[in-house]
Amino acid sequence: MTSPVWHPFAQHALHAEFPEVVRTEGAYLHTRDGRRVLDAIYSWWVITHGHRHPAIVEAVRRQVESLDQVIFAEFTHEPAETLARGLLDVLPPGLSHIFYSDSGSTSVEVALKMALGYWHHRGQPRTRFLVLEHGYHGDTVGTM
Repeated sequence: MTSPVWHPFAQHALHAEFPEVVRTEGAYLHTRDGRRVLDAIYSWWVITHGHRHPAIVEAVRRQVESLDQVIFAEFTHEPAETLARGLLDVLPPGLSHIFYSDSGSTSVEVALKMALGYWHHRGQPRTRFLVLEHGYHGDTVGTM
């Protein structure tokens, strides 16, 4: 069956179907058809510890029992405030705010917006960015 999901890093014209992962463990993906596939890129975001590391699963379980997600659009919470203060303690003087991002692409996109905003509010609009040719900066519009 053809998937209705848009897979962002796949050439859809070349793939009619995608292997369905039903379970992960350590460095492996287990597919519905019974294959055990080495996740050589560890799905990018779990490369350090592998999939479903017991200590991480337990920490997430404990956290979700009291607080799972809070949008930062006019709300905050103690774990975010504590971590931000701890990060500021080890950063160079003059830095006073922490921005949390869910991905590298989003962090670069927000950095671009912050830079544009900074120069706009100084009355010196600047709209050009220096980038590395053929570099990967993310998969959002601004980062591409």
